Amino acid sequence: MNETYSDIEMIREIIENIYAQLLRHKDYINNLNVFPVPDGDTGLNMTLTIQGALVNTNGNEAYSSAGDYLKDFARQMLLNSRGCSGVILALYCKGAAEILTDNDLSVNTVHRALQNGYKRAYEGTTNPREGTMLTLMRELEQKYADLMKEETDPAIIIKKTIPYLKSVLQKTPDMLPVLKKAGVVDSGGAGFVILINGIAKEVGTKSLFENRLPVAIVLSINRRLKKLLKKKPARLKRTSILKTLKEIAQEKILNLKLNRIIKQVENLVNNGIHIFSRKNVLTDLQELENSWDHKIKFRYCTEFVINAEKISSEQQIRNFVSPYGDSLIILNDGDTYKVHIHTNKPNELISSISKYGDVIFTKIDDMKKQHRNFISKDTLSYEKEQGIFCIVNGSGFKSILKELGATDVLDYGKDKPSVKQLVREINRVKAKNLIVAADDRDILMSLKYAASLSKSNIYVIDSESVISLISMLMAKPEGFDINRSAEIMIKRLHDIRYFKVARAARRTKTENGKTVEKRDFFAVYNGTIIDSNRNLNNLIINGIKKLKDESELVTLYRGISVKNRANIGIEIKKLFPDLTVEEYYGGQYGCDYYITFE
Repeated sequence: MNETYSDIEMIREIIENIYAQLLRHKDYINNLNVFPVPDGDTGLNMTLTIQGALVNTNGNEAYSSAGDYLKDFARQMLLNSRGCSGVILALYCKGAAEILTDNDLSVNTVHRALQNGYKRAYEGTTNPREGTMLTLMRELEQKYADLMKEETDPAIIIKKTIPYLKSVLQKTPDMLPVLKKAGVVDSGGAGFVILINGIAKEVGTKSLFENRLPVAIVLSINRRLKKLLKKKPARLKRTSILKTLKEIAQEKILNLKLNRIIKQVENLVNNGIHIFSRKNVLTDLQELENSWDHKIKFRYCTEFVINAEKISSEQQIRNFVSPYGDSLIILNDGDTYKVHIHTNKPNELISSISKYGDVIFTKIDDMKKQHRNFISKDTLSYEKEQGIFCIVNGSGFKSILKELGATDVLDYGKDKPSVKQLVREINRVKAKNLIVAADDRDILMSLKYAASLSKSNIYVIDSESVISLISMLMAKPEGFDINRSAEIMIKRLHDIRYFKVARAARRTKTENGKTVEKRDFFAVYNGTIIDSNRNLNNLIINGIKKLKDESELVTLYRGISVKNRANIGIEIKKLFPDLTVEEYYGGQYGCDYYITFE
């Protein structure tokens, strides 16, 4: 069997066994829930992330090396990641795969992979906190570094880190108050320890730690061959090529295309230098180099129009804008200037230029996305210049948001959408520029990575609930580009006050010390439990009394658990005759009611 294919099969088998171990512990991880709402799905999100990668990676023949397989596996993890835990895990694996791409699994390279994995996960996490999976990732790298002083086998080192990681996991409640209050360790951290324990059990073969040529050397070989073949025939000595080929450790090159080129050169040399056909080989070498080194110097094609009374000439604005990039074009009519530039800092540029006047139009196109769309087999044909795409939980809310002006809405139901699903749905809108927002912060990371992979130019709004989506859509302006529209809507995200009602899955205590019994209904306002009651109607009425202030309109949005419940609005109208009361079906899971005040 081909050695490369054998390595890939071995690695895939190891991953499958690690996945099976995580799957066995899924319910345990899910049950490490720190809030009384039964939404603990960390174990599910982690298993679905790995499962999605296993399902979507191709057969062995599709990869030039085991490192190539690991890189695609990490990419598929990111595409199929779910929830914060899935995204963080995928980021960690992506960072590790970036180092392990060339199959060098020596002790030092594995250490660098652990470092890069933590770095990617930390940098990609919004508001990283101690006591979470990130803490375990960092501690693994540091313990590994300590053990490197006495061991040289990565498999043995990883195995020796397990007791230490378990001890760190037990300390996570002291690092994160919400964990200590609930009396549990961090669920993501627990899942990560289970994964590392699985790796320690599975990785025990030396064949995985053989040195392979790094990418830099492969590209160096590529350039050296190209340089030789460009010489004139009279100066091209057969011995110089043979010497170069002899120096190449071909068995360590896992790039199938470069191996094919080298064999082609060998055949041509052996058949006689006088019939050496260099054109095709040079073309292949150039294509290989381009595939590794495609770069766009300035990524964003940026345009803006500014009414600038403080700018006296076109040259003045040129002097200000030109340091930001290239391809600069300036048109002006009196005090109005239209500027086109390719830059890597479009938002900084527009923010800086706004001090000279009123920016009345902006347009930012991501040229890397345009390039990817252009060369893709499934090229996206845009049908609209811009749009608004919302991600919500509830069929009723889907209808409400579309009536308020959303271009399209994804109702994800019980299970949070994967990055891959979000990319597919975003592309389905077929808008060149798109504002996107979700009803749950746990989707935000997945949404941001989906935005980076989609074929549209995306502006992600950091929203926190379906009520904030309603609020921003009610402020949706007409006739502005997505950047300005998003800025306006962001300012209105929190205009609508609300509390939500859910049922406790476990006994807990509020911040003021009040006990919430299991199965009690409780009300949450601004992230804090403000009341609980065994009777749902009493809880809602007490919540309205506390929060209505000078409101004129109270709106109730029923969840799927109370879809057919008697209309409480009638009772509220009798108790609060000065209020206008409206009631709608939201269809959300996880919470019985959203109750808003306007």
